[in-house]
Amino acid sequence: MSTLKSRCIFEGGLVMKTCLTESTKISRRSFLQALGALTLSGSLAACGGTGKAKSDCLAAGSLAYTPDEVVTVEFSDGGITVSPEDAAGLAVEGTALSVSGAGVYALSGRCADGSVKVEAQTEDVVLLLDGLTLTSADTAPILCGESTGVIIAVVDGTENTLTDSEANDPDNAADNENAEKAVVKCKDGSQVVLCGGGALTVNARGKNGIKSGTAVDDRDASLTIRELTLNIEALVNDAINAEQRLKVESGKLTIAAGEDAIHCDMELNIGAEGTTGPAITVSTCCEGLEGAVLNIYSGNMDITSTDDCLNAANSDLGDYAFEINISGGTIKAYSSEGDGFDSNGTLTITGGDISVWTANADDNQPLDADGRITISGGTVLAAGGSAGMGFSISASQPYVIFGGGRDSSLSLAGGAAFSIADESGKSVLDSTALCDAAFLFYSSPALTAEGRYSVQSTVTATAKTGEADTQFGGNGGPGGSGGQRPDGMTPPDGAPSDGQMPQGQPPQSDGTTPPELPAASSN
Repeated sequence: MSTLKSRCIFEGGLVMKTCLTESTKISRRSFLQALGALTLSGSLAACGGTGKAKSDCLAAGSLAYTPDEVVTVEFSDGGITVSPEDAAGLAVEGTALSVSGAGVYALSGRCADGSVKVEAQTEDVVLLLDGLTLTSADTAPILCGESTGVIIAVVDGTENTLTDSEANDPDNAADNENAEKAVVKCKDGSQVVLCGGGALTVNARGKNGIKSGTAVDDRDASLTIRELTLNIEALVNDAINAEQRLKVESGKLTIAAGEDAIHCDMELNIGAEGTTGPAITVSTCCEGLEGAVLNIYSGNMDITSTDDCLNAANSDLGDYAFEINISGGTIKAYSSEGDGFDSNGTLTITGGDISVWTANADDNQPLDADGRITISGGTVLAAGGSAGMGFSISASQPYVIFGGGRDSSLSLAGGAAFSIADESGKSVLDSTALCDAAFLFYSSPALTAEGRYSVQSTVTATAKTGEADTQFGGNGGPGGSGGQRPDGMTPPDGAPSDGQMPQGQPPQSDGTTPPELPAASSN
């Protein structure tokens, strides 16, 4: 335990008048977590670190730093300049910086081959990115070693860029012992927060954009992202990859990835209850958001993928209760070749505004789960052209189904506007098709059970609650005026009668913490 002297903290660009007092006693880790909740904002000059000293200050770790205690580090191709020169906890070798002591370090400048490494077991480290452009020829531009506690804070109003090279992946450079497979690498047991009001661009040329490890020596690993503007281009692999815990609480993320946009081997949380959450735009990826357990609480997500837009899976886990849980947020998702939302366990929707489309007609569908799909709230529009597998839904709020099964009467053209209207002609939904679709599922509190609804005034269906067991597609068989599958219709030969995958439903989560991975992944 440590005692903190009276200090003020920057939050949201303002100096908080309520300061920590001498009687305030908290643990190092608790204070690190508390600091992670702050917006580190304003220029460093306002804190006195690079300009005129002021009485204001910045708190970090279990200590409170006055402006004079902020260490400034300026990169250039010719070397690194540190002020004060005798700052403890730092080592400089050419254009490589090593951090081995707690403190606040303001990083600025431009360097074509430089790096920052926080040594293993070092905690209470704050790296302020204050206009930093850093490229590394053979390793990670920023490396947080094993069992470190680090906050990487992007100063308001600044533009920062981190870039690696192809040599940062041993698959490309087998003799490179410095390869770390990520632009920002957070090793096993590291607990890292990325935050701040500025902008950070990550260019991954080796493998991943940002990589977080797994637990080590009973110390959990975690990566938390909040508030900052984060742009990631990782066309060779994942944009963000975590092996244990990953939280994307807020901020603006723009992602282009060759594999997954945001991946977590275990638990991935997007947003938080009672918040607006992050704005996430994924322009290209194989899979969008993936975790063994994927929870979406809030946010605004626009995902374009070739495979699944959302996925609950992990091939390293066997008999596991995979889950996708959506309780809020706005999600627009489009898959050109895979499923929209795909859970190897359950898919539960209790809130949110969802529009999910899949273009591929070969056994891919907008909603897919090995277990039960449950809808009890929110607005869900799911459409596509698959003629393959069925799905099983339990909905406590009204839903309508148009097309699918042996009904080929629905045909929506990609890019065309369409509407769903009630019997009086009043629209309950106006939208635009993201791809050609022969099947449409819509559930909303705006629907009335047993009410009659139509799409484009031609295809009609009756709103229902309870169980829905249907087939996607609509590419064969006679047409019909009703979009909903008749009760009691026998599924095609070989299809499971309950709409589940052949292996059946996995065991349900008991609410406990998911087990750790048996071994670290190679991503």
